[in-house]
Amino acid sequence: MVETMPVPVVTDHENFFLSGLEKLGYHAGKNLVVDKIEAQGSEVRAKEKLREYLAGHEVDVVVSFATLASRAAKEVLEGTDIPLVFCVVSDPVGTGLIDEVGLPTKTNVTGLVFSLMRKSKMELAKELLVQPFPDRPVRVGVVLSSYPAAVNDLKAMRALGGQIEFKSFQLEYRAMPDGLDAMLADARKGVTALSPEIDYWWIVPGPLGETMEFSELLLESDIPVGLCHTKECTRNGGLFFVNPNYEESGFQVAGIVDSIFKGTAPGNIPPVPPDSFELGINLKTALELQIVIPSEVMELAGKNVWR
Repeated sequence: MVETMPVPVVTDHENFFLSGLEKLGYHAGKNLVVDKIEAQGSEVRAKEKLREYLAGHEVDVVVSFATLASRAAKEVLEGTDIPLVFCVVSDPVGTGLIDEVGLPTKTNVTGLVFSLMRKSKMELAKELLVQPFPDRPVRVGVVLSSYPAAVNDLKAMRALGGQIEFKSFQLEYRAMPDGLDAMLADARKGVTALSPEIDYWWIVPGPLGETMEFSELLLESDIPVGLCHTKECTRNGGLFFVNPNYEESGFQVAGIVDSIFKGTAPGNIPPVPPDSFELGINLKTALELQIVIPSEVMELAGKNVWR
């Protein structure tokens, strides 16, 4: 396993992946050996450590968690027949891992795409965020780092914007966790710069958006957080979030690895989005913003409704 950094979305997927392997009959120390390479937020380190590991070990499959580790693993494994299974990557096409979602790659790479189809997410955003502003476009602010997943997601969502206009402030990505304080300092500048121009905050995927510190920075501002990236952000006051179900996604990745162990070529396994997603709504925030949540959205949110 190659880990970009130990943020909750990554460690949760790792744990559920390993649990999934156990349910499929693979047990560490008996018929399975699992080692983890920690990139500590550095793509260069991921490449170095993976090359060192491969020089001394026979490997049946590499599973990479998040974008930097996945991109590094693809480069290192280029020209080999070692399968690479990526996960927690929201834009594998934009980052060069695959050519198209849903089609077999015919290479040694496959995986699970960490995203809901963006059109569906945007349609929900339009249904909710535009209600207080029926006569003009809604302006959302995005403070993001230069991390590839964040940049690519903003570009794709802008293309779908329509009634939603994106205003952004980009800061330099620094390897986590050591770089978090510097990124938060830059993010505060972004909050100050964008606040006079926007109606909501919008949090894109990436290491910065995963941290509670960044969510709290936005939640403490005078502008409401329209779209969160985590359940905790929505619970603490953001309007809504949509994300894959981490447990189901981890098990799905385990199923892909099981298929490879049993002889299926990774290039014949189409990389697809997760089978299961979670939606969460903060009803108190919706009431404060005079946003009516449709009954079907409430039903989809299920237990993830906070009052």
